[in-house]
Amino acid sequence: MKHEIKKISKILDELVTYCFLKHSSKLDIQVERGEDFFSITLRTDDFECTKDQLQKLQEYMQVQRQREIESYYWQLAGESENACELSLVGMMVDEAKVEFEEGRLTIYLKRNQ
Repeated sequence: MKHEIKKISKILDELVTYCFLKHSSKLDIQVERGEDFFSITLRTDDFECTKDQLQKLQEYMQVQRQREIESYYWQLAGESENACELSLVGMMVDEAKVEFEEGRLTIYLKRNQ
């Protein structure tokens, strides 16, 4: 369980870093710990993003979960400022949904245990 909690913390770290690099000044984050899952909902109202950047973000989040890669690389999340690390986040979650409208970004992630 300790590793699960650390993985969730790394996912959060990566999302927060990404949003702040995109000039967000306020984030609302909700983390739910269910019996057999964790869910994360992140919202920001002042996200600066082009259409291409949004498409890349959605692609990174839609990568299928890859447990074999996750077991080796989850500790690397949050260690650099490379946006490609978001694909590692995508590999660590079972569901991802990204919504963006008029500067408001919402990311919903679910990780089954």
